[in-house]
Amino acid sequence: MRVRRAAVPVLLWCLATTASIAVASLALRPVLHTAVPSDWLPVPAAEARGPGDLIPQPGLPPPSSPPGSSHASSPSPAAPRTSSAPSPTAKVTTGAPARVVDGWTVTTGSDGIDTYLRSFRSEGGDAVIRIRDGVVSVVTATPRDGYSVSRGQTEPTRLVVQFISDGGNAAYLVDAMWWQGAPHGSVTRIGT
Repeated sequence: MRVRRAAVPVLLWCLATTASIAVASLALRPVLHTAVPSDWLPVPAAEARGPGDLIPQPGLPPPSSPPGSSHASSPSPAAPRTSSAPSPTAKVTTGAPARVVDGWTVTTGSDGIDTYLRSFRSEGGDAVIRIRDGVVSVVTATPRDGYSVSRGQTEPTRLVVQFISDGGNAAYLVDAMWWQGAPHGSVTRIGT
């Protein structure tokens, strides 16, 4: 009889713990669904290499040259790309010199709107991100050998480029956003 009485609190604790895990899982489900978009499409490195060399953005001209192959994990500014035949979405600079603000290369278009451009480098790959008029877009995203790339954007002001190792044991996230009137970006390593 003593064993049964001693087991009752343990069983009640197990039941309460299981119930709290279930409730927490249900409560977090919408948050996790919003944080990780379902439209991510992994692209193997072999398929990403080619004339476009990256994830193309509709209406944008292809880059004139791929980003450098430096393996430094810190982001570095990139020079704005130009094209001999401007597309309807290409910006035209006013001739004012480009300036660097918090690692972002900033140019001002003829319409007076600033365009921010930055190159992010990681062991998983390189990404060039553009922010214009508060809208974040990827210019290029090139995975290194052994990695695939995917892009997720749940809102126009935030973009995540993910470089995932083929084994799935490591990933690099490039997170860029327009927040409180300024561009923000970071590279985060996940896994081993």
